[in-house]
Amino acid sequence: MNIDRNPERMSAVVDFLFTRPIFSLRQASTELGIPFKTARAYIEKLVQGGYLREITGYARNRIYQADEIFKVVQRSDVE
Repeated sequence: MNIDRNPERMSAVVDFLFTRPIFSLRQASTELGIPFKTARAYIEKLVQGGYLREITGYARNRIYQADEIFKVVQRSDVE
């Protein structure tokens, strides 16, 4: 699967990160309306690029965090 062929879908995934900077693959798949395997491919690409990190250390039921977005959200909640 070549996920680079659909920049609109990657854009939707990135937009999703701004609404939910901490999420599971199942949440991403459901909210984006894309198959689980497709969501996993996009998320893994963002992990490899350093934009996301997996925070549980588990092989299943992983949770991902967009650190930079999360920091901005936390700061704006305080102000």
